[in-house]
Amino acid sequence: MADPLWTIDATLKHKGFTLERPMATYRGQILAHGKPATVEIDVPDVHFVNPPTVRLIDGSALPVPELAHLMTDGHICYVGEGGLPLDLYNPGGSVLRVLAEASATLERSFSGGAKTDFEQELSAYWKGSNLYCAIARVEVSTIVQADVLLLEGIGTPVLVAKGAWTHRTPRSRAPATVLAFTAKLQHTTTFPLGSLAAALDYIAAQPDPPNGWREAVLAATASSRPVFLAAPNAIIGWTPQFPATLELIRSAKAGFRPAFFRRIMDKQTQKIGLDRMTGTETDLRFCVERNLAGEPTLIGKKIAVVGCGTIGSNLAKMLVQAGAGCDHPLWLYDTDRLSPGNLGRHLLGFSDLGKPKVDAVADYLRGFHPDVQIEPKGIDASKDWAALETCDLVIDATGDPNVASALNDLWLKSSRTGDQLALLHCWVFGNGIAGQTFLNLKDAGLACYRCLRTGFDGQWRYSPLKDANSPLRMAPARCGEAGYIPFAVDAPVAAASLALRAALDWAGGKPGLRLRTVVLNRAEGREAMKWVSPTRFHQCVACGG
Repeated sequence: MADPLWTIDATLKHKGFTLERPMATYRGQILAHGKPATVEIDVPDVHFVNPPTVRLIDGSALPVPELAHLMTDGHICYVGEGGLPLDLYNPGGSVLRVLAEASATLERSFSGGAKTDFEQELSAYWKGSNLYCAIARVEVSTIVQADVLLLEGIGTPVLVAKGAWTHRTPRSRAPATVLAFTAKLQHTTTFPLGSLAAALDYIAAQPDPPNGWREAVLAATASSRPVFLAAPNAIIGWTPQFPATLELIRSAKAGFRPAFFRRIMDKQTQKIGLDRMTGTETDLRFCVERNLAGEPTLIGKKIAVVGCGTIGSNLAKMLVQAGAGCDHPLWLYDTDRLSPGNLGRHLLGFSDLGKPKVDAVADYLRGFHPDVQIEPKGIDASKDWAALETCDLVIDATGDPNVASALNDLWLKSSRTGDQLALLHCWVFGNGIAGQTFLNLKDAGLACYRCLRTGFDGQWRYSPLKDANSPLRMAPARCGEAGYIPFAVDAPVAAASLALRAALDWAGGKPGLRLRTVVLNRAEGREAMKWVSPTRFHQCVACGG
């Protein structure tokens, strides 16, 4: 294969580009709707792990006053959503594709198309120092009094509503004012803003600013507090930078009353600069909903997980990432402690040895986000049925047929319908051969958990084993420990993943097929194991068939 740098050099020179600097930086023209624009393309990596950069040098021939996707340093943001695959085995074609994408990016600003793009990437144009914003979106535009926290172990400041996160001890806490908007912040030709006067004009131009916003901004400025505008498309903010004369008055220890400074400041808003800050949305609801992109979540659902072992611990983490513990506590049940024998496949590690699993898992999950709500219950779940019966979904993650049968029996006798309380079981089959889940909603004619076996010690009706009579391999007991079923961590994680999917399908109102199987060991498991909704077993001692 020809040297890729030689190929890139020949390709760009054939297109009229000239080498400007060593290490593959070239200058030339591209066309946007037939109009020329001079650009520089830099190719830092012939494998294209780091894509080429394209910088606009001269766009005076383009018939638009503003160009979207153009950063303040002139770089064209040509890589759209989903990235841009570039073929390292076709370096010449790849750089031509980059230039074509840069042309298309400039063309999107023609015919008024820049406004929407500007608003979508507003934070990128603001270019302030970064902080995390854990203030949830609002249904009505409002003013939120907030704090900027510096937390131990996190280098980036965090913006939270005043009074929130009181369970965390910050290294510092400083007050701030947030104007929370329901609508997107709109782009204006004065953006990014250069003074407090420009900021006030910008807020006034928005379609629905919160009541009292001007007084709130001026009051915060007089106290040298930061101000943030939080909207669905961007979170931008600033701290005021006073000119020398105003700073002298503001910092004077005596002689000037606050009202006097305020009157002076109100007349010099055009002289007050802005030290910009850009917020990254970090509230719990956003963290949950971002990757689900409109799909059902578990936010607000009252869910209990019975068993914080190898399946339950991994499942609990997945449930929290899907919204459990947001707007309602996630309940965890377990009575065991973490032992050395658990470490090979449990979510927890060495530092949690000897701790109650339910408390250690709860602490681990609280690390996901300070707003997540977890309630550990170190008691026998079957003895707490009165509380469990108030849930929307109870998940048996013990993998223990005795616990599963007990919960199945209590649930069958409950007066609550399947629409009010769902029961989901998940377990590992055999020596990690498969993971299975079973969801019960008390549908007429469909099975309960005990219906899945012809008898308590009988055959599974939907066994994933090729040989239903193959013996279960047990590890021998050691002093102080019981025997156990050996299998790798992939099996409980697969079972937990199946359970999460079943829970999300249930939350979306489409529970689908109730018995789900994923076969991991194809040597011992059945390759074609379909998902089914089992019918009742006519001799079931639990539901009566």
